[in-house]
Amino acid sequence: MHSRSQDPDVTALPRVARRRAATRARIVAAAARRFADAGPDAVRLDEIAAEADIARGTLYSHFRTKNDLLCAIVEPVLQVAVRKTAPLGRLDARDGIDRLLQLYLELWHAYPDALRMAYKAQDMPLGDLGTLHRSFLKGVSRVFENANRAGLLRSGDSMLAGHVMRQIAVPLLELYARHADGDRLFVEGLRGLLLTEAPR
Repeated sequence: MHSRSQDPDVTALPRVARRRAATRARIVAAAARRFADAGPDAVRLDEIAAEADIARGTLYSHFRTKNDLLCAIVEPVLQVAVRKTAPLGRLDARDGIDRLLQLYLELWHAYPDALRMAYKAQDMPLGDLGTLHRSFLKGVSRVFENANRAGLLRSGDSMLAGHVMRQIAVPLLELYARHADGDRLFVEGLRGLLLTEAPR
């Protein structure tokens, strides 16, 4: 009969898993900050390991490539974005636009570095995240198509409106980030760029 001291320590496994998850989260947060500040191309994985205060081998045990790390930063943002854009195409056209702008604010408050990084790496290969990204773009397109059918778009072109959103939203969020009334200024600024009519 085995003594208790010879049995595997079952409490150690969850502790190890928790420690590994915490290390992974630290790597992702450090990478998101560095990538957002300098752009992914300008940052080496060794620099991220140093910022996360881990050995290079530890980083590579979590992420084999820089693209794996980029995808880990972007994936939670896309998951939320896809879930929340899916129903917007069924709303009244103006409500759909308003909810889309509020979603950008929500994502900004939850994942500012990830949004800044994604903006700087818009052409990055998404690998397995391609499907998620296409679903998000499809949800955004429905919102702008509805707004265009309702005669609300200043450009009269739903694709152009989507392009404006892609190019302007994150820089505008960043510009107003420290302003006391930044959320309102962001919403009003994009409404002014996108819509023909004054907000209700």
